Amino acid sequence: MHDEEIQRLIVQRLPAAVRAGPAEIRRYSDEIVIILPIDRPLDDIPLLREQTRRDRMRVAREIERHLGVPVAWGMRSADHEVLFTTRTVPVMTRLGRAERELLDLLVAVGIADTRSSALAYIARAFAYEHREWLNEVRLAVGELARVRARLQLQPRSGSPVIPPEVTDGA
Repeated sequence: MHDEEIQRLIVQRLPAAVRAGPAEIRRYSDEIVIILPIDRPLDDIPLLREQTRRDRMRVAREIERHLGVPVAWGMRSADHEVLFTTRTVPVMTRLGRAERELLDLLVAVGIADTRSSALAYIARAFAYEHREWLNEVRLAVGELARVRARLQLQPRSGSPVIPPEVTDGA
């Protein structure tokens, strides 16, 4: 199922209130996240979420049936994005004493209730502070993926054949 098919399902099955533009579709190996743009205040998202739950779940089931991965949803009002129904996945990492102490300090003062939530808080704070730079990086990575997709690698046996004019100047 391509993004265009997902967009068509959204247009056909979700109300106009959650379709102020094309949905943003983010594909990950373990989940698809669909962000619906709205032309309403941020405070309306909880109501719209509830009003569209049944229709969103129908769309999600159809996408999941075709692609075999769960679908998560979110809505965007102006520059504010609210995600819901997203997965949390354990991530193994090695942290030094200083990093663990920082996480424990965030827990001790009540900013987070676990080291995991403290680390998530730090990641979100970094992402917020460096959002413009991260947007640039996302665009660059997307362009790199597009360029890589143009390279069609074929399995070959033996050494590559290099024309003599390429090796003469070496």
